[in-house]
Amino acid sequence: MPKAGKILADLNISEFIRDMGLAIAEAQEKLDTNSVNQTLKLGQTVLPGMTQNLLSLGLQPAFYHFQYADLEMNLHVYYSTSVDLDVNFNYDNESESGNYDLQTSASTGTATITVQDGEGIPPFARVALASNGPGQLTVGTTSYALDGGTGPNATGIPVARQASLWETAQELLVALRNNSVWTNQTAGDLQGIFMEWEMQSGVTASTNRPDLYVINRSVITVRTAPQAAPGDNLVVARLGSVTPAPTLVLPATTGTRYTSTASTVGAALADIGQQVDPGAFLVVAGGTCNRALYFDDNEHDTPTTTYGTDREPSAILDAVAALLTEHPSASLTLEGWADVRNTVAYNQTLSQKRADSVKRALEARGVPSSRLTAVGRGETASFHSTDLAANRRVVLRFAGVDGVLVARVAAAVTTGAWDPAGADRDARIVPRTRAAANAPTTPVVTFMGTDYTQGTTFTVGATAESTAANLARAIRDANANTAFGAFSRGDRVYLYGTGDHAMYTLFARTPTAPALSAAGTIRVARRFGDGRPPATPQPRDTIVIDNTQLVAVESGTTPQAGQFVLGITAADTARNLANAITAGATSGLLPAGLQAQAAGNTVTLSGPSGTMLGTSNTNAFLLSGPRLGGRSSVDRKESSGRELRALNVDAHLAVKHELSVSGSSSIKARLVAVPAPPQFLQAIGDYLSLWYP
Repeated sequence: MPKAGKILADLNISEFIRDMGLAIAEAQEKLDTNSVNQTLKLGQTVLPGMTQNLLSLGLQPAFYHFQYADLEMNLHVYYSTSVDLDVNFNYDNESESGNYDLQTSASTGTATITVQDGEGIPPFARVALASNGPGQLTVGTTSYALDGGTGPNATGIPVARQASLWETAQELLVALRNNSVWTNQTAGDLQGIFMEWEMQSGVTASTNRPDLYVINRSVITVRTAPQAAPGDNLVVARLGSVTPAPTLVLPATTGTRYTSTASTVGAALADIGQQVDPGAFLVVAGGTCNRALYFDDNEHDTPTTTYGTDREPSAILDAVAALLTEHPSASLTLEGWADVRNTVAYNQTLSQKRADSVKRALEARGVPSSRLTAVGRGETASFHSTDLAANRRVVLRFAGVDGVLVARVAAAVTTGAWDPAGADRDARIVPRTRAAANAPTTPVVTFMGTDYTQGTTFTVGATAESTAANLARAIRDANANTAFGAFSRGDRVYLYGTGDHAMYTLFARTPTAPALSAAGTIRVARRFGDGRPPATPQPRDTIVIDNTQLVAVESGTTPQAGQFVLGITAADTARNLANAITAGATSGLLPAGLQAQAAGNTVTLSGPSGTMLGTSNTNAFLLSGPRLGGRSSVDRKESSGRELRALNVDAHLAVKHELSVSGSSSIKARLVAVPAPPQFLQAIGDYLSLWYP
């Protein structure tokens, strides 16, 4: 009979140990991957009302490590022998018999396939316009030339230099967006581009009238203009009902009465506001505001875009500040939004920056930060399905304010009245800005040792936006031959100096990114790179089960044997994949007994333990393991008999051997947490600063 050692050798214990070891290694890899993903989530998460992400606040991920792992195998061996001897006188004869039985039982294993539905991170590059001089930028085979191609190192599509570095930077941005490289659908074209201004020189300014010009480092915010001119004051009127019909009387010499016969408080306030101030009146009814702040494409620094009747962002901000001043118990939530272009993560960050920008503008107008909450809502198309500009906004949601009108008026600062009067209605005229006690009569802004005097050095415009443009132009003219200058956006003036520059970020649509070079005043800060393949399932991707491939085909295609159709969503693709696996097992294409069920974007497989799994696109199809997991056992039995007879002696000898071997296994692993390495946290910080500035 075979020896017990040979039986044990047939169990392939070495392969069993190898599989267990690989399983531990795979588990370690998944733990490390989870820690990295958690780190990124901490870096991308900003709590409401805060500007810092959880990672910068000190929350750090833990890395888990298998300190030791014990592999335990239990073998149960049963062996017995019985001898039966009987001698009789009989005829000559000899016979021999034997029995051998080997049984292997395999349990059912399981695994999952998760279908991804993302775009991945496209390759990106960064270039900088360092000064307002001639230069050349080449993207792929297309060149852009500052100075219209007349200066050195400047040949290609002409881009005219403007009076300021900011205006020239905008011209280059427009040229990049309008060129065929932007819209071409061939490999290597651009997916997106946006520009930000980087302030590094630390230049600043000062003023003797902080009630009119709020200065935060290198940013000057014009709060209002012109001071004490018609339309400079505001009326804040409260209306609780429309019975009797409201009439607003302002303390002006004309004694004009503004009336409304609207049936609701909100409609009545809007009706009167349109009569008093058609351009920028603000109405709050039921916490909802009739105004919003709008932004240019990919911009977040200051609201500048007009949309519909919302044409004066600074006037709306003045009205909001006055309303909150007159209602000290009220609060305001600023909801930032972005249009649906670009990635979800980028739009989430952009929407938060827009809300933060409006919050800073209101703080510059004297509103306490504690009464303001800035929340980024991400991307949306709910405000308008086709007009992208309508969705690039910050929405104003008030709490503690109901039935209020704020409008610009020419009346002197005094008390207005509703007529007829009522307990649920009142009106006050308040200054658009609150001047400090004993404030100088003539406002002055000082920059680089030069005083810029309102009304003398620069002209006060009809709006804060026009005043900011005039102040920026005066600063540029005075510093025309130096490295210092200024540009305006909306009601803000940005001061720049040595080391400051406009930074462009370019995204490529495909991994085959275009070549990038620059000369003159344009420099390459980062070439295309750091992209990863798309995570969305693609046609001709494969799912491998043992030695059989299931091939993905385009939506709308009739699948053949061994194919599954890509759906519109990840859940559709998962359902089609599950159906293809079940059909393949039924037809004999795949292992018998293999079953698949889809729930959401996850396919759960069950079938013979050890069935191998694989995919050609590991970013699109996440496998829980390389095979279906499960246990197996081996039972082996043997018996033999021999009978001898000779001459007249009948000798009967029976010997029986029985051997049974069964086994099971388990793994005991100790998992310990270790802190994230400083080098890792630094690398994550650098990564997030690029993608989530």
